[in-house]
Amino acid sequence: MRELMTLWERTLGTPPAEQQFVIWTESHAANIVRRAILKTATKNQTLFGRMTQDHRVRFASRVMLTLTTQQEQHAANRERLRGEVENAALPTLTGKDGQRA
Repeated sequence: MRELMTLWERTLGTPPAEQQFVIWTESHAANIVRRAILKTATKNQTLFGRMTQDHRVRFASRVMLTLTTQQEQHAANRERLRGEVENAALPTLTGKDGQRA
């Protein structure tokens, strides 16, 4: 968690309270928190550093929620596709009458 706080400090300035990082790391994977901090830093730069601290925290939180949701959806899609591929392979193991060859 200290690494994430350091990343925030280097890219966005004063980090939020440590409790905010505790909440984030308990709710999201560390790589997602890291990506959200970097996306927030990019957004802040496009706004010429005008994001308030509250805006930075809220934006980062929203990015984390979005990335976590996308990651969960992608995992579900991979699982669904895996099942489809396994089911598609079954007919090749059986004969025309559906019996094992």
